[in-house]
Amino acid sequence: FANSAFAAQRLYLSAGGKVTVFGVDEKTGQLEAIQEQELPGAGPLCLSPSKDFLYATAAQQTDRGRLSAVATFAVDTAGNLKRVARAPVNMGPVYLSTDATGQFLSGAHYFEGQVSIWKLDEGAYRGETVQELELELKAHSTSFSPDNRWLLTPATGPNKVFQLQFDAESGRLTPNNPASASGPTGDGEAQQPRHLVFHPDKPLAYTTLERERPGVGVWSWNTDNGSLSVIQNIVSYPPDFSGVITTADLHLTPDNRFLYISNRDITDRQARTGNDSIVGFSVDAQTGKLTMLGHTSCEHVPRSFAIDETGNFLYVAGQGDDRLGVYRIDPQSGALRKVTAYDTGTRPSWVLCVSPPGG
Repeated sequence: FANSAFAAQRLYLSAGGKVTVFGVDEKTGQLEAIQEQELPGAGPLCLSPSKDFLYATAAQQTDRGRLSAVATFAVDTAGNLKRVARAPVNMGPVYLSTDATGQFLSGAHYFEGQVSIWKLDEGAYRGETVQELELELKAHSTSFSPDNRWLLTPATGPNKVFQLQFDAESGRLTPNNPASASGPTGDGEAQQPRHLVFHPDKPLAYTTLERERPGVGVWSWNTDNGSLSVIQNIVSYPPDFSGVITTADLHLTPDNRFLYISNRDITDRQARTGNDSIVGFSVDAQTGKLTMLGHTSCEHVPRSFAIDETGNFLYVAGQGDDRLGVYRIDPQSGALRKVTAYDTGTRPSWVLCVSPPGG
């Protein structure tokens, strides 16, 4: 197996109370399950900068009942997982990210409207909380800036991105002045930032805008003073549709030529099908602004999706239909073509696709 086409990359999927490791065929995009790690409450995932550790939200049964937790897995050179720690957290995070040093882990707490910083001990979270900072309700994600000096936390309800100064020595956060940047507010504009990614080469960030008209936002980013401002807003609501669509995840291709976001049809949360799509955009090489390419129908309620490191394939986790879809990305046009789909455990929550450490 180590000599097969599946050896180069690994896909990690949290679903059904476990984290599953798949080998990835880089020619076809198809997957082969190679390992399962039982993890009650398995949800959002992230990797350390070195890719030596994978972190997952989880649940832990104690004499005080079922508590939220974060599990740490060591990742070997073949991409396999070995759990090395699981420790409780005071609030369940809906998103995880690590800083550039690999010394700290951050989490956003949607219902509590807070952000946490946890200390990592030789790569593992073992229960040490550095800080819990109150923001506003519906804090949805955390993204460290490329220079590791700032942590940005989009919050959908208040329509803000919180701008927090990050001390990489202590791990502590300090609200900037101003403490937040407003999302778009115009009539008919997409609003409520949810997930955020930085452009690696330009002073820009991109966010999904969850509602009321869902879409994507392009923001100028001033790393000197830690401030954002919206410079473009595109509504991604599908044409001729009267239901409820919200956006969730977004990712750039490795060559930064295309950006994709997920449109979730939540008109009927109990339905197994819907008008769900991955929406593609071309990225202007000079300005970083976006031009919509179109909608590609996908698995139901795509909370999370991933792009592989070759930029050839996109993987969509359908939280509403328990399916994982595989799509080929046309390198010239950015168009998506479905390859296949796989059954998953119940309510797949998060998907990552990367090469193993040293890969």
